[in-house]
Amino acid sequence: MTRTYLDHNATTPLRPEVMEAVTAAMAVEGNPSAQHADGRAANRLISDAREAVGLAMGVCAQDIIFTGSGTEALNTAVFSAWTAGCRKMLFSYADHPATYRAAEQWGCPHEFIPLDENGVTDVAWLKKRLEDWDEADGRVFVSVVAANSETGVIQPIEQIADIVSEAGGLLLVDAVQALGKIPMTYIADYLAVSAHKIGGPQGVGALYMAPEAPAQSLLCGGGQERRRRAGTMNVAGISGFGAAVKDMTNLAHTQELRDALEAGLKSMEPELTIFGEKVARLPNTSFFAIPDASAMTTMMALDLEGISVSTGTACSSGKVGESRAIKSMGLSDKSPKGAIRISFGYNSKMDDVEAFLTAWAKIRKRDKKAA
Repeated sequence: MTRTYLDHNATTPLRPEVMEAVTAAMAVEGNPSAQHADGRAANRLISDAREAVGLAMGVCAQDIIFTGSGTEALNTAVFSAWTAGCRKMLFSYADHPATYRAAEQWGCPHEFIPLDENGVTDVAWLKKRLEDWDEADGRVFVSVVAANSETGVIQPIEQIADIVSEAGGLLLVDAVQALGKIPMTYIADYLAVSAHKIGGPQGVGALYMAPEAPAQSLLCGGGQERRRRAGTMNVAGISGFGAAVKDMTNLAHTQELRDALEAGLKSMEPELTIFGEKVARLPNTSFFAIPDASAMTTMMALDLEGISVSTGTACSSGKVGESRAIKSMGLSDKSPKGAIRISFGYNSKMDDVEAFLTAWAKIRKRDKKAA
């Protein structure tokens, strides 16, 4: 059976040029921290990748550290702020668990910034909260995601950055889902991305840390990454990341695919709810629900038909029907049995949309017969 992959927000298959870069890097034998010729060869690969990733992120390459994942990048930013004296933190309800769960683990008091019914961060609430900020809580730390991984809703980062800057605070922007899909023009103290969301290797992330931002390594050991991230560097993975960011211009077609899929669903499902439909979303993402359809059951049925989709963020398995984004939007009644997420990537085609709609029609017809 030929499978149709529609879960790119969870991970995107390796691009061919990335596979080539990883394979070539694995043949380089030196430790990048070593001073001999083999070490210098490995270090050059990392330097080249750092320049490429920095250019893609719109930041100075020397201020980037490579990590083992987007999660580690986000954890590092939160930990750096916590150790620098931020004693209360603000997270958006659209945030990935890698931010607020880090605060929970380290015992850091925190609050959540509300979302409106479209899934957009409540900027007015944030502005008022920072105006009333208690100095006893130390310097304010605000974490926001550039685009939610489930709904795809794009957040007003520029407005948020201005508000946080006026309050003299620290801003973390989680751009893991944004990289390669929308322009990267963020001004932040910390900016996190991940390779495998753009066709790079799994297990590689990057964190930009502004020169004046507090920096504290999560890992103790050697002096790698200017003492900001200890541990022997993943030469092959980092090289693959560098290769992936050099070709991120072919995602414009995903909006056409998404719109065609949603139009097809609407023609079959008059009670369809598409979350975040009225505001700017990632061009490749659709998150929707049908009142009488179980997300988990439908996902499994689609899987048997050769279609790979998800019920939300891949990091929240076991949480079907409990999307934080939907709950915070006040729309839980629109998806009592959960929601399905479709996400396209660089190798997606209109044939994938047609395969999905055909499988959907087949499954729904069977469900209605059984009812």
